[in-house]
Amino acid sequence: MMNTLNNISLAALFSIALASVAAADEPTVVVGLPRPTFGSGVVAPVVGGYGHLRTGAAASTAHESILRGRADVIRAQGEQALLIAEALRSYEEAKSRFLDNEVKRLAVRQERRRMGLADQHERFAKYQARRETTMALNRAARDIQATYVPAEQITETHAQTKLRLAKNLLINGRIDSGISGLVEVTQKYTNTDAA
Repeated sequence: MMNTLNNISLAALFSIALASVAAADEPTVVVGLPRPTFGSGVVAPVVGGYGHLRTGAAASTAHESILRGRADVIRAQGEQALLIAEALRSYEEAKSRFLDNEVKRLAVRQERRRMGLADQHERFAKYQARRETTMALNRAARDIQATYVPAEQITETHAQTKLRLAKNLLINGRIDSGISGLVEVTQKYTNTDAA
């Protein structure tokens, strides 16, 4: 593609040169354009650095123009390769930072989970200690209560419970079971109020 463009541009320049030479009666001398200068005689730079010696003047011959065009294309290809390399380097750096952030995020997540489990175990240990203390106090209270309750009171409570059960059976229509419960209360617990 590059050769085709170069050939086309060379043919166009050559045909223009031949047409201008054939049209003129006297021979012409091709002279380059003057270099642009400031009032003090300092050569003006061209933005982007293109042109003759990077000053903006045109080439003096067609062949020089072609070579300068090729040089611009080669320089542009080099700049493209440089920019692609810089972009890839930036991409790799961004990817590396992303992976570093992922590692840090996972480390923080694991640390938070470890702290949460430690807190949960600590709260459960406190709960277990309170529960065991409460159970021990309840057990001690039951032991003390059983120690000081007279046997007659236990028998009276048992008789009252049996009597209540027999009445509920009678109310619910289970007459045989209710009557047998009443008979048991009157025969077994004769010394109680329920009898």
